[in-house]
Amino acid sequence: MSLRTASTTQNRQTLLDLQRTQERLALTQTQIGTGKRLTGPGDDPTAAALILDFGNSIEANTQYIKQANSAGSYLSSSEDAVSAAIESSIQAQVLATQGIGTNVTAASRAAMVSQVDAIFNNLQSLANTQSQGKYLFAGTQTQTIPFPTAVPSRVPPYVPGNGPIAYAGNSGAINLDVTATTSVTTNLPGSTVFFGAGGEGSTTDIFKAVSDLRDGLAGNDTVKIQSAADNLQLSFANLNQMQADLGGRQAGLFALKDLLSGANVTLQGLQNTQQDTDYPAAAVQLSADQTMQSVTLSALAKSNKTNLFDYLA
Repeated sequence: MSLRTASTTQNRQTLLDLQRTQERLALTQTQIGTGKRLTGPGDDPTAAALILDFGNSIEANTQYIKQANSAGSYLSSSEDAVSAAIESSIQAQVLATQGIGTNVTAASRAAMVSQVDAIFNNLQSLANTQSQGKYLFAGTQTQTIPFPTAVPSRVPPYVPGNGPIAYAGNSGAINLDVTATTSVTTNLPGSTVFFGAGGEGSTTDIFKAVSDLRDGLAGNDTVKIQSAADNLQLSFANLNQMQADLGGRQAGLFALKDLLSGANVTLQGLQNTQQDTDYPAAAVQLSADQTMQSVTLSALAKSNKTNLFDYLA
């Protein structure tokens, strides 16, 4: 007759199983407590790599959104200035229409001169608009006053006799990256906006048109007033085109920001799927491991009570 006691090897295996169960229990409890499925990269290397990739993409998109906001701020300020210049152009056109009237006297035309001077000064101020300490219409020379008067010793506002307005900026473009492969130009050179396609002193130069209107009114010269009125129409068309250009760029930025924000929502969802605890599954796992732990402990207790006398009858 052979007598057997509990196998040492079996006990060791049972203890190992118990240890694994307790490790799973601790992990599951941590997942439930923190809300995170992974407590370290080693828990799931593939998921950890995906979480990192998603996070990097979200961070990059967030930075691009900030860049787009910065670009949009400059474009919006530029558009506001151009819109105000359009209003001044309309005011000048109204005065020009009044000035060429057949029943208007020389004295009435002379009385309009101060209004035209105010329009000129306002246009010069708008052309020298700053945002965040930078001149918007100076090209890349953002610390240079783009439209000083022709006489260096004189500064704005315009004083009759100071001479024409000269452009001191350049035609350089300021670009900001808004995606890895896309950039947006945040400025328009002042020469393009206020001198038009013809350039300084041409029929599309709004400063010259307003200055000619002033001279025509002051000199009671209806021919010059009419010429100024025609040129104001050309300047007005150019300003409208500039406004449309700036508005189009802003619309593109709004669409891009919506796209990037939507992408971030999707990426965040994918990241959460890999990273966050699946509470229903974790609860099931916790219950199963608690049961397994209880069964294993019970088995060990019974096994440890078995001795030689249990087999003697």
